[in-house]
Formats: sequence, structure tokens, C-alpha cells
Amino acid sequence: MPLLKIACCMAVGIVLQQFFDVPTLLILLALLVTGLGSILLHSRVAYLLALTAGGYLIAEIGYKPDAVPYHEQQTLQIRITDDGTPRTHYTRHEARLESWMDADSDAEHPNGGRLWLYADTTLHLRSGMRLRYDAKIYPFYQDSTTEASQMTARGYLGRCYLYGYDYYDPLPPSAPTLHQKAARRLEAQLATKNDASALVRAMTVGDRSDIQPPLREQYARSGLSHLMALSGLHTGMLFLLINLLLWWLPLLHRGHRLKHLLSIGAVWLFVAAAGFPVSALRAAVMCTMLQWALLSSSNYRALNSWAAAAVLLLALRPSWLFDLSFQLSFLAVWAILCWGVPLCRALHGRFRILNYISDALLISLVASIATAPLIAHQFGMIPLLGVLINPPAILLATAIVALGLLLLLLPPLTPVLQPLVLQLATWQNLLAERCAALACSSIEVHLSGTATSIIYLFFLVLTLVAWCRDRKKSVHL
Repeated sequence: MPLLKIACCMAVGIVLQQFFDVPTLLILLALLVTGLGSILLHSRVAYLLALTAGGYLIAEIGYKPDAVPYHEQQTLQIRITDDGTPRTHYTRHEARLESWMDADSDAEHPNGGRLWLYADTTLHLRSGMRLRYDAKIYPFYQDSTTEASQMTARGYLGRCYLYGYDYYDPLPPSAPTLHQKAARRLEAQLATKNDASALVRAMTVGDRSDIQPPLREQYARSGLSHLMALSGLHTGMLFLLINLLLWWLPLLHRGHRLKHLLSIGAVWLFVAAAGFPVSALRAAVMCTMLQWALLSSSNYRALNSWAAAAVLLLALRPSWLFDLSFQLSFLAVWAILCWGVPLCRALHGRFRILNYISDALLISLVASIATAPLIAHQFGMIPLLGVLINPPAILLATAIVALGLLLLLLPPLTPVLQPLVLQLATWQNLLAERCAALACSSIEVHLSGTATSIIYLFFLVLTLVAWCRDRKKSVHL
């Protein structure tokens, strides 16, 4: 699987770029020499070095927002990109810095970087609004290296504040994106403001603006937080539902081609409506490769598509390698493909129902074990009950996503679908609340970065040993 080697070498090159400052010209020379060596000498070592140098070069020239002066008064022109997350005394909005102007000059500097805007709750800012006002940009809290590195990996420049007494000039609003249109339309059709409607919007279109901190904490402690954020799981749910709904198309002339193309289009439309989150992008690439393999009657290897998704996303934005959602998403899928699927097949018996139950529990267990060290390192806790309650919770989540999408696409069915999807969301919130209240729901464990790295190195060695004993060395799905 060449894509797996490319993904691993790219990741190594990106990591090296964070620790070593090498002139770009020298990296280009190394890439040229190793590339020629791999072609002329058929050297595998030169090939791997060329891929690593390519990863370093991608990280060096990849997307980086222009620097801005911190702690200096300047005129900011920003565009609000979400409806905000309410806190006790303020609302936190995501914003784009369109430009900034130094107070000592009239020169305007275009930017495009992302900001956290902490605004007074009395201002009622909405997604799509554009503002111009005088303020300072502050870097993220340097005493919290985890937060600073995570925000930098996601392309954030820093944070700024807008108080109720600040004067600002409203500018003509920007055209709403597909994500913003979908979020507002679903909010209008739900026609209620509570935890259930907030969960439906978060799971269907990725709008988490009304998710309250207590609800977030309950989902985190119960091990169900991955259901609240629109992720690869939701994309996979949609992928399966679309294929089930279009089962009849292959009965028509060339209908199988239309079915596959419609499935690919639906998946990417869903990802666009959700705002292109990283984990959903990963799942969309893997689903597209699977659907294309079915269309072209070619072999499909899940690990190869997993590596293809990693290569594509890291080529678009190398800093995603250090993003927590990227790491959790790819770690969970890697563990499922390398350990979950083989274990499920090895334990299959004669009874299909028991196979389904064991498959659900094994997949949940493997994904939980794979992500537990990273969660303990970042959040200082490990959820324990998630292994048991994830299978029924995922069934509930599938129904919520399906009904939420139908509610979004078929407004005439609102009187029927709206109370049903809200009731399902209420049950899921209740499940998270009851599980989080149990004393055994989670344990407090904080792992250092060194300990976390050692654990994952052990997992990697164990996987390589298992592969050496397996002649196929690939996962077929």
C-alpha cells in the first residue's frame, strides 16, 4: 500500500519541520537528490527520504495566516462566521479577520486568519455580520500550551474582545455559506430552543452554538462527545442511508453508475453543509474511494483509503496533523481497521444477531482503547462507560441524523418529523446525563506527552508484529 508509506513519511516530515529550521533551498536540493536516487538506483531508502523531504517542504510552504501585531490598538475588519457559543457573561464567536489597520498609519493589511471573538451578550451578533472597530488582538494563553498549539493548528491567530460600550461600524453582510443557510433553516424548522434542538442542530449540520457547558460535560464524561460533534461517524451514517434508499437504482439501465455518483454527491453536499470539519472530510474521502471502487469494480483496501485521506488533508493544511480532532479521528479509524475488523471476523459464530452485538462492542472497545491515551493527555480523564453505551447511542444518533436531514430537506413533513426527532434527541441527552452521573462513568487520569508517545509507540510495534504474522497485511472491507 504505497499511500500508507506516503502518509507516514509526510507526517514525519511535518513533525521535523516543527523542530528543525532548515533553509527551503536545502530541502529542495535534498528532495531532488533523494528523488533521483530512488529513480536511478531503485533505492527504497532514498524513496522514503524523498517522501519525508516532501512532507517537510509542504509544511514549510503550506497555508499559514499572516502575522498580526499583538497587544497593539488597531482597526479590525472582521466577519462573524458562526452564531456564537453562549457563556456566563459573554458569547464566543468564530470570526475571520478580513483586514487590520495600524493606528499610526492608514495602510490596510488584508489577512484572512481566524479569531475567537468574545462579545458582550447584549450585542446579539449573528453569523455573516461584518464589523469594523478598534481593538487589540491577544495571543492564546501561553501558560496553556495545549490550547495554544491546538488553536494554531486550526489556523487561529488569537482572540479579541467586543464590549457592550465599544463603538463599531456595521458593514454590508457577506453572502451566507451553505453551512449557515442549513443551520438557520433547521433552527427555524425545529422552532424551539432547548438541549434537544441544540443536539439535533449539532449532529445534523454541525451548529453547536446552543450547546450549553453542562451538556458538553455530560457527553464528555459518558464517552459520547464524538456524537455531539459532526464527525466521520455521521458521514458514514449518511453514506449507508443513501445507499439503502437508492437500492432500486441498479434495476434500471446503468442505474448502478447513477447510484454511486449520487451517493458521492450526497456525502460531499452533507460535508459542505456541515462546514467541512476535519473528521467529516476524512470520512468523505474514504466513502468516495469505496464508492468509486464499487463503480469501477476494483479492489478496495480501507487502509489505503485511510492513508489517501491523510495525504490529501495534510497536503491541504499540514498543521492539521497537530489538531486534536484530526488525531482522534484518524487514530480511531486506524485502530478499527487494524484491530477491530480482524477481531470481529475471528470471533464470528453461527448466530447472526450475536455477531452484530459482538461486532458493535468490539468496535467500540477498540476505538475507545485507541483514543484513551490521547484523551487522558488532553483532558485528564478517561470515559469508561462509552464502550457499553456507544452501540445503543449510535443507533439513536443514526435515527436523529436521518430524521434531521429529512426535516431539513422536506419542510412539508415538519409537523410529523419535528416532535419525533426532538424526542429522540431528548432520550439521547437523558442517556448521557444518567451515565455521566454514575460514579464509574470516568476516571481521572492525566498522561504526560512522553507517556502518551510511549503508549502509542507500543501500539504501533504491536500492530507491526501482528502484520508480520499476517500474510495479507491489508484490510479488505
